[in-house]
Amino acid sequence: MKTNFFEYINGLAFSGNLNLIIAKGEENKLTVSVLLANDLPDKAGRIIPPMILSGDFSELDEGFFSAISTPLAKTSELFANMDAYNKSIELAKEKSRMENDKKNKKDKAKSASAESTTDEDDNEDEVPATENLFSSQEADKQQRAEKKKRYDDALLQISELNKLCKYAEALAILPTAEDYPEKAAELLAKKQELEKRQKQYEALMQDL
Repeated sequence: MKTNFFEYINGLAFSGNLNLIIAKGEENKLTVSVLLANDLPDKAGRIIPPMILSGDFSELDEGFFSAISTPLAKTSELFANMDAYNKSIELAKEKSRMENDKKNKKDKAKSASAESTTDEDDNEDEVPATENLFSSQEADKQQRAEKKKRYDDALLQISELNKLCKYAEALAILPTAEDYPEKAAELLAKKQELEKRQKQYEALMQDL
């Protein structure tokens, strides 16, 4: 005798172990227990009770699969969500462990670096006076070089602004004689030139 029972079972939307228990009672009444089992560690998935359907064979033939299809799909989706949730928890734990390991390594490296710096500081206290003088001279030399570079960069920008007739902006970034006393005459001449050009430009714009 051919039936389509397993074809219908295969067409149900579920994942896992589907347990069916069929009991035959009085007056040819059948009671079917349907339970979608899962092996998830989450205990919440184990409290879902089985579905119980009762009726004679004709009633079950007519309504069995339509009665269990939707609940099975929802239960299967619930288990899938639980599984994904549990996996995300494990992933978060593993990531947290890795971050803690990284932090511990950094802390150890910092501690070792601090100890090394302390030793170096102790050794630096014993540096001869001549070496300290040499270091001071190098620092002064570097400071003068940086100051000259700032001056040269400012003049370069002023030259570009001058070409664009942006005299106000050029005057705003012009270095002061207080900062560069050795360039006082040059800066005064540059300022007078920019102010003269600015007045000429403003006058020209008014005539237009």
